[in-house]
Amino acid sequence: MYAGGVLKRVDGLTYDKLKYFVRASYVRPRKIRKKTLDYNDFSEEDVELIKRAWEFISRHHVRTGTAFERARVKDQQLSLNMTKQPKNSLP
Repeated sequence: MYAGGVLKRVDGLTYDKLKYFVRASYVRPRKIRKKTLDYNDFSEEDVELIKRAWEFISRHHVRTGTAFERARVKDQQLSLNMTKQPKNSLP
């Protein structure tokens, strides 16, 4: 997904902020070359990470680095919870 698609899905995020997240390596989208220009191709995981981090930044006034750290931790916790098996009751 290109930058415009990310901006549509993350309410209040600006193009300049998104560019900053990429330049500062908080997000590492895939690069796609079209003729002489390179475009960022954001994955669904990138978009979800940006969405969570932006929520910390915009609503809770957390600094950018901390926001991305917290967003990554939350993502790891979610994936751990999804892989847990429910305990089977004894017969």
